[in-house]
Amino acid sequence: MSEAILVKSGNVTKGYVDTNLNTKVDKVAGKGLSTNDYDNEAKSSVDALGTASTCDTGTSEGNVPVINANGKIDTSILPALAITDTFTAANESEMLALSADKGDVCIRTDLSKTYILKQTPASTLANWAEIVSPADAVQSVNNKTGVVTLNYSDVGAVGANTAITGATKTKITYDSKGLVTSGADLSASDIPDISATYETKSNKSDSYTQSSSSTYATSKALVDGLATKAALARFTATIGTSWTEESTGLYTQEVTIEGISETDTPTVDLVLSDNVTTAKAQMDAWANISRVTTSTGKIKVYCYDTYPTVSIPIQLICIR
Repeated sequence: MSEAILVKSGNVTKGYVDTNLNTKVDKVAGKGLSTNDYDNEAKSSVDALGTASTCDTGTSEGNVPVINANGKIDTSILPALAITDTFTAANESEMLALSADKGDVCIRTDLSKTYILKQTPASTLANWAEIVSPADAVQSVNNKTGVVTLNYSDVGAVGANTAITGATKTKITYDSKGLVTSGADLSASDIPDISATYETKSNKSDSYTQSSSSTYATSKALVDGLATKAALARFTATIGTSWTEESTGLYTQEVTIEGISETDTPTVDLVLSDNVTTAKAQMDAWANISRVTTSTGKIKVYCYDTYPTVSIPIQLICIR
């Protein structure tokens, strides 16, 4: 069972209604109440956004900084960045009228000088410092300044494609450092006489123009030697199986060869048999031969260790 609320006309009076209506907000045309409730939880969310919305503007601690009259954050809050701009000015007035910051550079075209702004404002001439060029810069070339163009006459040189004549100073004297110290005319004594050094040969005969007896004889001997042809001599022989043991412990054998000379220096090689078994035995025996010398009509064969027991056919090639 629930309790009912009874409304009686005697309980509400006009004065009661008027008094309570005065405590309400008047209705604004075009606006209505929000459908969302604004309670303590919503207030806490707004408070969590920070204190910036409740701070005063200014440059003190806790204030919100504002843009200054130049559209920038004041340098007392954010120091100026060291970004250098380069300007060009035709005169002092233009330089002082520049909207420049500390560290900016101005090129004065009227003075061919460059200035850097030490501190603001740029309108104060004393705030500009000249960037000084190195003291060792080239000031002039051969007593010429500005845009310098040199030619051969400026440095005492001879022009290109100039013919060298007897009057031209072509004999040069140098000092110990290789620097030219003087020049003089060439004379006949300065030109070597090559006829005392070389001789000429005729195209038609073996005649020579002799400049000196020693040079002539040496040159002619070389030319005459070109006409001599080398002779080739070939000999064959057989190294037998009879060996003589020398007192030194080596073994020797003399083989007669008609026509060979003690001045010959032959190339000696093995002549192999067509029979494979015999050829192998000959190669093994040839490996024991240590030395071959020549004399008139014969050779001498040496074995330093073991002498062969198989006959060895050989050939000797002599170039004479």
